[in-house]
Amino acid sequence: MKRLFCLLVLSVSVVAAAAQATVYSALTIPDSLKKDADVVIREENIKLSIKDKNTAWYDVRRVITVLNEQGKKFLFFIQFSDKFHALDEAEIRVYDMLGNKKNTYSKKEMNAQNYGDGLVPEGKVTYFDVTAPSYPITVEYTYSIKYKGIFSLPGYDYHSPWQSVQHSVFEVEAPADLGVRYKLLNTDIKPGLTHSGTKDLLRWEVQNLKAYKLEKHSGSPFLYEPTVLIAPNKFQLDDYEGDMTSWKNLGNWMNDLYVKTTNLPEEKKQFYQGLVKNASTDREKAQVLYSYLQNNMRYVSIQLGIGGLRPFPANFVDDKKYGDCKALSNYLRSALDAVGVRSNIVVIQGDMRPRNVLEDFPANYFNHVILCIPQQKDSIWLECTSRTLPFAELGPWTENRKAMMVTDNGGVLVNTPVSTYQKNTEAIKTVIEVNADGGALVNTVCNFTGDDRDELLMRFHDMKEDEKRKFFLTEKTWKQPDVFSLGTANKISNPYWLKADMEYEKVYSFNAGSKLFFEPRLYPIFNEDIPENSNRLRDYHFTCPYQVSDTTVYKFPTGYTLENIPKNRTVNKPFAQYACTYTWDANARTLTSVASLQMKERVIKAADYPALYDFSKQVMADVNEKIVMKKE
Repeated sequence: MKRLFCLLVLSVSVVAAAAQATVYSALTIPDSLKKDADVVIREENIKLSIKDKNTAWYDVRRVITVLNEQGKKFLFFIQFSDKFHALDEAEIRVYDMLGNKKNTYSKKEMNAQNYGDGLVPEGKVTYFDVTAPSYPITVEYTYSIKYKGIFSLPGYDYHSPWQSVQHSVFEVEAPADLGVRYKLLNTDIKPGLTHSGTKDLLRWEVQNLKAYKLEKHSGSPFLYEPTVLIAPNKFQLDDYEGDMTSWKNLGNWMNDLYVKTTNLPEEKKQFYQGLVKNASTDREKAQVLYSYLQNNMRYVSIQLGIGGLRPFPANFVDDKKYGDCKALSNYLRSALDAVGVRSNIVVIQGDMRPRNVLEDFPANYFNHVILCIPQQKDSIWLECTSRTLPFAELGPWTENRKAMMVTDNGGVLVNTPVSTYQKNTEAIKTVIEVNADGGALVNTVCNFTGDDRDELLMRFHDMKEDEKRKFFLTEKTWKQPDVFSLGTANKISNPYWLKADMEYEKVYSFNAGSKLFFEPRLYPIFNEDIPENSNRLRDYHFTCPYQVSDTTVYKFPTGYTLENIPKNRTVNKPFAQYACTYTWDANARTLTSVASLQMKERVIKAADYPALYDFSKQVMADVNEKIVMKKE
């Protein structure tokens, strides 16, 4: 009997060892799951356990095999903690290609530091970077997160591009009387539902999902990644209980958070009334107060959902001269109230690739706050964290999306302004004075508005001078000069301008005997990545619609004669237009090219991609044309 027991134990041990080898050894991955994959999710078990309106646990065990260098981001573990959700336990185990365990790292061995400069209560980030001596490598992550409030609940994103899934399970357990809602995106995998006493259990399971490729410029991953969204019905955050079953109810809860945060003392109301004494309309008053905000208040980075959803009181911001997005928006709303201008807080996703806000699934999609002054025709939208945006303009982080406006009657979904190509402009005027040896003095002035202006102010304006010159030549891809000086506008200029003076010992591209070949302009007016693809599956996304106008004037000295100029060209598509004309003035010895480009749509449908490629091909054919001059 004892021997039989030992044999049974041995058999169980052998089976367990074999199962472990299957999970941890990269050699056991089916070839079908390696194709097009950078990583393979070998085994994934995720459980979200909702205890009550104020408490939940999120437990994860994930075994990932990273096949190559392209998948190395999966070797980086990072978790943020704050007052409302905290990393409780964490462990990382590392295995070699054969499934042999090489290292184990506990939470104590990981890097941890506070963040938020003391302005995020209990703000801490825990991170660890696993070093891969070679590929493939397998990593097992096990961790638990405690939620103190279920306002924002994690969902299930189970199949990303370049990733295959061998086996994955996601479970959501909640009290039956509290319930939980889910929404399927880009998938039709229904959950299993189990009732156990006073609890309900939802369970999703997937296996043997092959990797899929991601085409460039496919937009937000939420447009195509299969996802299960999870949201509560009832919730509690701090001492505020709420209902999330409708946008109206969620807005009412949000409104309650702002109660008693908007009042300003009488003397401060009088101060703001004095500021706008010469303004007659709501728009003029708002413009004066927005300018005051930009010149006097400082943004500090406490994101919505971190450090609490309730803003600092308006009086606090007025005294301290700083606040986060919700505090600054609430402050400006209070100042506008003081001068009789009605405005509304708007919660929104501040992201270049936002998740779609769904009308039939109220949830916390948001991480940012802006302000709106409703008008009968054109409402006034204000980004209160920016010191550089023009009045009543939003940047690419908040344009073109749905958001929730908080009104006295609850939450209402609204659309923010759509970015248009007429607002996002780049206008360039260049004069090239060619000398007898083929060198040149070049002067160019570039003016930017809209999203192009915002990008320069965020990425470029505060750089050191040598970094600015490098940016101008590399990002704007100008021909490298031998001598170069650059001047810029100040931060509030609209349009924002750059002025460059450049010298070239040889400005032409190449020569064939006495013939010199010149570019129509010294930078590519059109420089988009649009490869040939007759079977594109997803829409093509530009950062924004835009237009460019360019005038380039060549001034040639005596001794140069015109051999050939490119033909005038026009390319028209429903979503884009390009035109370029060339004019030779024999008396003045000047050659002028005038080009205009309009990318009218931000998103080009996949069905129209062949037309987009054809447009790109024709434009680039013109861009690559040469002006031919003969030197005597």
